[in-house]
Amino acid sequence: MRADNSRKETWKGGEGFLDIVDSKLCGMYSFLILCSILPSSIGIVQSPPRMIKQPPTDELLFQVKSRQDENDKPFIIECEAEGEPAPMYRWEKNGEPYDWQVYDERISQQPGRGTFLITKPRDEEIGEIFDYRRVEGQYQCFATNEWGTATSNSVYVRKSELNNFVDEPPKTKTVEEGEPFGIPCNSPTGWPKPSVYWLKMSQNWHKTLNSSRITVDPEGTLWFSNITKEDSSEDFLYACSASSYFRNEYKVGNKVHLQVIQSGSNAGLQNKREPVFQYANKRSEIALRGKEMKLWCIFGGTPLPEIRWRKQGGPLPPGRTTLDNYGKTLVIKHVDFEDAGDYTCEASNGVGIAKSYSISIEVHARPRFIVEPEIMITTEGESVDFLCQADGYPTPSIQWIYNGAKIEKAPPHPNRFITPDRITITNVSKSDTGNYGCNASNVNGYVYKDVYVNVLDLPPEITVPPEETAQTVDGKAMTMKCETFGAPKPIVKWFHNNEELTGGRYKVQDSGDLLIQDVKFFDAGNYTCKAENKFGKASASGTLTVKEHTRISTGPKDYEVEAGDSATFRCNAVYDSELELDIHWLKNGKLIDFDIEPRFIQSSDQSLTITKTTELDSGQYTCLAKSSLDSAQASASLIVQDVPNPPSLLWVNCNSEDAVVTWAPMGDNRAPILNYKMLYNTSFTPDTWEVATDTVPC
Repeated sequence: MRADNSRKETWKGGEGFLDIVDSKLCGMYSFLILCSILPSSIGIVQSPPRMIKQPPTDELLFQVKSRQDENDKPFIIECEAEGEPAPMYRWEKNGEPYDWQVYDERISQQPGRGTFLITKPRDEEIGEIFDYRRVEGQYQCFATNEWGTATSNSVYVRKSELNNFVDEPPKTKTVEEGEPFGIPCNSPTGWPKPSVYWLKMSQNWHKTLNSSRITVDPEGTLWFSNITKEDSSEDFLYACSASSYFRNEYKVGNKVHLQVIQSGSNAGLQNKREPVFQYANKRSEIALRGKEMKLWCIFGGTPLPEIRWRKQGGPLPPGRTTLDNYGKTLVIKHVDFEDAGDYTCEASNGVGIAKSYSISIEVHARPRFIVEPEIMITTEGESVDFLCQADGYPTPSIQWIYNGAKIEKAPPHPNRFITPDRITITNVSKSDTGNYGCNASNVNGYVYKDVYVNVLDLPPEITVPPEETAQTVDGKAMTMKCETFGAPKPIVKWFHNNEELTGGRYKVQDSGDLLIQDVKFFDAGNYTCKAENKFGKASASGTLTVKEHTRISTGPKDYEVEAGDSATFRCNAVYDSELELDIHWLKNGKLIDFDIEPRFIQSSDQSLTITKTTELDSGQYTCLAKSSLDSAQASASLIVQDVPNPPSLLWVNCNSEDAVVTWAPMGDNRAPILNYKMLYNTSFTPDTWEVATDTVPC
């Protein structure tokens, strides 16, 4: 399990602290109510477990050594949770209790964690129960203490394997020149499904096969759009290869000798054959939203058929479609619902009539949350709502979880009301503390989020107070910090010089911070945030000083020079006298490094001079005036005009009386080309160039 985002709140008081961690995690996961030492009048706050490490959501592969000389390949199934008191762990396999302790030392559980370590995986033993079932199965970890149960992702553990080809001698196949032809590959079974490709093999070399005329389909068949003499394998074999990316190995088999003979009726003549269907997807396919979809369309024929793709009723998805395998594969990236429909490939080669094949695409989608349940920190007597909405296709079903089990198995609760997308608990009590999870699933997958309700009675505490002496500049937005914690959540109010701030340019954020828009000089002064709930009050103060903002008083001007001349940009800024100011220069948005650009000079008056300019110096130059509190910038363009680049001579046709010359301009270097001059020489005066004309218009 990996955390994507996290929020950490800290309560300080007495001699301890309360740490509440909220992590956005992938897959199934739980949220924790952590325990800590609070003031002696409150005591210790216990918390249910929270998963911090867990298996992946889909599948976990392990590898068994296939030879005695191989090293063992240990693997782990992760499970670790936090909680107070420390949780105890248990596992289920295929929904039944799983006792790892019945096995020898090759399986162990890490101390204080639920993580399994399997040091020597074996085909016949690892993961078996007493009936010697294989390791493969659905595993799930549960971490439990007296306050609740956290549930890990449910992961399918599967052995990776790549079996062997059937051992058989090479076969010989005979085919006529010009014929479309296919050689199937009876590839070995394996998991993950092996990747199949074909080789040309001899005793001394081998190379893979793939060209505009030769294609390997997803099932492993080697297709020749048309057979040529060069395909005859007199000094080599065709062989099918199956590889496993996980095991980093490959197997070779299905070796074939190919004999190519001329057609009796067309011997010595070029064969022509109209397009012949060889391979394509099924007529109906399902694509998953967000994934990649490949549509295949392989035709044989002589000449080589050209494949064109179209979508019925509209264009191919713009920007997300590419062609692969010389047009035989249409790749749709990041599939969306709008990609559903009928796709047609058409094969033509000028012989006979064009052939076509249509594939209907239906787009499905794994569930994803529209509204996720959120953590609830509350106090006795209040009400809480957990909301859960998800989309997907087919429409996902919602299953609520309470402390690691379906909520239908929980004891009746008179104040808990459940609908498919909402759980409401009214008049909560301390006994309602626990984990609630929402699982949205369909045939394509699931999403799960486990949150908690924490019923606490805590007075407000300001965990991040305002700075004692904060500074900003006029006209800028400013945030005064005041992060709080308490149960129920404290109401925060802000005061400026003892006057409450409401509305307008002042907004109290959900975190308790104060956002001041478009700061004015009269916003300077003392600020106090006050946090209050029914158990108490807290306050903290700080001062704000407002400085004059930085602005460019004299900015650089646009410049146009001839190559070789110098260009100078000037820049002056007005700023608060109590601050320090630095002037930086940028070219096209990148800071100029004067150490590696000796022609670029920044003078004591902060002006920028570029000596011996070239056309490459053209661009946008920016003066950046920066203080410790703010910055200002102004830009200007530099155009360096240079002589044009030599034209590119495309074609010359010399006749007895005249010559035709064709050329292309290669760039004017930012100055309009006025005209072209034509010169010539002859074999009589090879070292002398004469001007034919110097007024050729541009």
